[in-house]
Amino acid sequence: MIGVLGANGRLGGLVAQELAARGVPATALVRRPRSGLALAARHADLRDRTSLDAALSGVHRLLLVTPHGPDQDLLELAAIHAAARAGVERIVKISGTPTSLGPNGPTSTAVAHWRSERLVEEAGFDFAFLRPSFFMQNLTERFAARAGLLGVLASPLGRAPIAMVDARDVAACATHALLAEEAGRRPWHLTGPEAVTIRDVARRLALRHVAVPGRVASRALARQGASAFEIEHAERMTRFFAAGSDGTVTDHVTRLTARPARRLTDFLDEHAAAFAPTTALARVLTHPTGG
Repeated sequence: MIGVLGANGRLGGLVAQELAARGVPATALVRRPRSGLALAARHADLRDRTSLDAALSGVHRLLLVTPHGPDQDLLELAAIHAAARAGVERIVKISGTPTSLGPNGPTSTAVAHWRSERLVEEAGFDFAFLRPSFFMQNLTERFAARAGLLGVLASPLGRAPIAMVDARDVAACATHALLAEEAGRRPWHLTGPEAVTIRDVARRLALRHVAVPGRVASRALARQGASAFEIEHAERMTRFFAAGSDGTVTDHVTRLTARPARRLTDFLDEHAAAFAPTTALARVLTHPTGG
């Protein structure tokens, strides 16, 4: 039996869908079961040892993915200890970008990922650590709405290349690592096939790129209701990406899934409508030919 933590989220949900499509015995481990989940659900509260122990009963392989938050390290610690008590054999952990990991990582989340990886190794699990680059989906979630209103791609990410990866490829890698005969007890750095800049993204979308100071981006997040933790995390990761720390390309998606990683150009073509101008100003400012 495979257990999927985070099945209500983006990556966990994609993995749950793929396991269900393959007919693999699996269960969604979620704090609040909801309709529409691809898998049958078990209640699993990472802050409640009793619920965790019950949820992990009979689970032999576990997808470990938790949301960013100030207590992420404690939640993952609870999941790993519960997995050990339940006799889980393999943990596939969604971790952080490799260059962010360590005791002095750029964010508390990066440090939490590093601590959890060490604990999984020390506990003797079979494991795979999936360390994805910047998700392509972040482009639609963070920038598309404003691009539609203003006709520009306003970003604080600077000019450094980023080896963006499609979350669907990360989920496919996670599914493979959960189902393979052996997980290999190793990390995988998951990227797209090329490193691109935000300016490249803007050109592909026929938008002008506007560099936004980090403080301006932070104020915008605050107006949107982001917590102090979320704002600080975004500020630190923005500096991380702008410094060129996430530009290394690997072939690990292909090695795990036996197919090429999705290209950013294909992703942007697929989601072009999300960036389409929705105001007169945006239609005026948008480049007519993408030049």
